[in-house]
Amino acid sequence: MTRFLTLKGWLVVACLALALIVLTMCVVDGRQRAADRLRQTEAHQTLAEGRTAAARDASAIRDQADARDQQINTTTTEATNAIRNAPDDAAAGDHGLRGLCKLYPDRDPRCRMLNTAPGRVG
Repeated sequence: MTRFLTLKGWLVVACLALALIVLTMCVVDGRQRAADRLRQTEAHQTLAEGRTAAARDASAIRDQADARDQQINTTTTEATNAIRNAPDDAAAGDHGLRGLCKLYPDRDPRCRMLNTAPGRVG
C-alpha cells in the first residue's frame, strides 16, 4: 500500500530539508571562519617574528658600526699622537702609514709589508 504525503506532510519535509541545508551552511561557514582566524593568527605571528628578527639584525648592524667607529676613532687618535710626537718627517710618515694600514689594510701596497711577520712573505 503506497501512501502519499499530504500538503502538510510535504511542507514539513521541505521545512526540515531547508533547516538541514541552513544548518549545514552554518557549520561550513563556522569552520571557514575558524580556518580564516587561524591563518590570520599565523600570519600575525610570522609578521611579529619577522619584525623581531629585523630588529635583532638592525641592532647587530648598529653594534658593529659602533665598534667600527670606535676602532676608527682609537686608531686615528693613536696615529695622530704618534705623528705629533715623531722625531722627524720620515717617522711621522711611517706612523701615518701604519695608521692608514690599520684602518684600510688593502689601501696601499706597502701595508702588506707592514703586516707581514718577519721571515714570512705576504
